[in-house]
Amino acid sequence: MNFAELVACIQRYPIVTDDTRELVAGGVFVYGGGRARKDEFLQQALAAGAALIVSDCDLPQLRPEQCVRVANRRAAAAELARVYYGDPSARLLLVGVTGTCGKTTTTYLLESLLQAGGHRVGVIGTENIRYASHVLPSPNTTPSTFVLNRVLRDMADAGSTAVAMEVSSHALEQERTLGVAFDGMLFTNLSVDHLDLHHTMENYFAAKARLFTDYADAARRRGKSPRAAVNVDDAWGARLQAQLAGAAGFPDPALFAFGSAAAQRRADGAALAVSAAGIGGEIRLDGAVIAMIESSLIGRFNAENILGAVTLAHGLGLPRAALEQGVRAMQPVPGRMERVAHCGEVAVVVDFAHKPGALEVVLDTLRPLTPGRLICVFGCGGKRDASKRPVMGAIAAARADIVIVTPDNFRGEAFSQISAEILAGVEPVLRAKVQVIDERRAAIERALRLARCGDTVLIAGRGAETVLSVDVDGVEQRIEFDDRCVAAAIAQQVLAGRA
Repeated sequence: MNFAELVACIQRYPIVTDDTRELVAGGVFVYGGGRARKDEFLQQALAAGAALIVSDCDLPQLRPEQCVRVANRRAAAAELARVYYGDPSARLLLVGVTGTCGKTTTTYLLESLLQAGGHRVGVIGTENIRYASHVLPSPNTTPSTFVLNRVLRDMADAGSTAVAMEVSSHALEQERTLGVAFDGMLFTNLSVDHLDLHHTMENYFAAKARLFTDYADAARRRGKSPRAAVNVDDAWGARLQAQLAGAAGFPDPALFAFGSAAAQRRADGAALAVSAAGIGGEIRLDGAVIAMIESSLIGRFNAENILGAVTLAHGLGLPRAALEQGVRAMQPVPGRMERVAHCGEVAVVVDFAHKPGALEVVLDTLRPLTPGRLICVFGCGGKRDASKRPVMGAIAAARADIVIVTPDNFRGEAFSQISAEILAGVEPVLRAKVQVIDERRAAIERALRLARCGDTVLIAGRGAETVLSVDVDGVEQRIEFDDRCVAAAIAQQVLAGRA
């Protein structure tokens, strides 16, 4: 059987997958080959009773009738997933958000805007997968090809008409989204992250840009007319905008540059005012007001997120009333600049900031809202991009008055190594303001005991995550740990008496 013949009859099989944990007897398994661990996956697939193995590797150990050879495994997986699950993205208005920071909040905003515009909306992202009455855990920011198409099929079957999804650089690099067609795409910003995978910022940018080039072209071939919104206040966004503006495939009416300062912006958020009470003001497109904004979100970065979401939603045809209502109805995202306690005139805020740019933005946002001292608790996860550790140490020490470095997901790497790399970025003159505490609960308690009237305590890095990887005698254990709950409980004990 060749690949075209397999695609034509793929729905006859009980499952098609690249995950041996999902495979059932008689199913089709897409195999990547290569490392020894992947060789184990092939053996597991055969042991599970796979009817066919699809691969771009030579597999001489298999009989010819067991194997379908393809030139590109990822492209083959995307086409098989698309056809097997009935081409679900064709049934949906699909919007993808990419960038280093702001993806989750922007998808929540798009969800609210699309709902205000009459859509039944599904969301796929870091926090969860949700649609209709379903809220499912999200193993990755962007699921695998097969999971993604299955989820989109389920959303469409449940009555969803639109989906907002986060699109990670990993997913773009690994081509997990090849089998879906986007109607809209949005670029938030780019800062140092994931260099363990991409190695350079140029490679990181190239991966992100594919959503607006390769994937936009693919959507057009599928009959869609994608719209793009790009943050040109960000230097990488300005570069992307210039690249797209010079491409024959993206006509001007479909490309929306947004910003508050950049000269080349079409959508203008310069009139958006940011205060401790929220964000308000007008958004203009090509000089005309498209929305008057009232939002309880705080911070200049959230003004950027609102501007981007409103710009793209307008480009997708939502009326002004829906734009205004959708922003007004949007509530803070769990674990994103979430105030979890305010006791004894001390504000306790939890945020997901686990990247240099995000930590910088959150600290800069909280500084003018803090009459007293700014106390920052953070760490860096084990076995993840180590290059950001000294950068985050430098940012925290420069912007906070007190810094407590503590573990954030052990994953088998010694905290002593991680903390040493964080401290290496701290200027000697600032070292006295930094403490190291090797247990996260103790670090949070220490921060709250140090806090006094007018101070803000920021607990950064994990947001709404509820499971923490910890080191128990050199062995990884996963425990229930929610920064929000832990901080709120300790604040009640430590600070309540000061109110």
